[in-house]
Amino acid sequence: MFCSKCGKEIMDEAVICPACGCPVAGKALSKENAEEDIPNGGLNVLGFLIPLAGLIMYCTMIGKTPKKANQIGLFSLIGFVVNLILIILLWEAF
Repeated sequence: MFCSKCGKEIMDEAVICPACGCPVAGKALSKENAEEDIPNGGLNVLGFLIPLAGLIMYCTMIGKTPKKANQIGLFSLIGFVVNLILIILLWEAF
């Protein structure tokens, strides 16, 4: 089984994940679900270009696919910061 929070492999009898310390009572991912939890480049780009959409995707995916959701959240945060910097620079230019 795999931890639903960090994705590390854990023993079937584990109550908490030894890697991150989160409880896994009934929330561990099977091997099939863990293989589907691969970051998606298209969703990352969408999150970068539209940070609000990335935040919504992050919130909806964090329970099922934490690695993919974390990657989308990271790209959304980077996109937000880049947009903010561009707005400040353009504001100063005019």
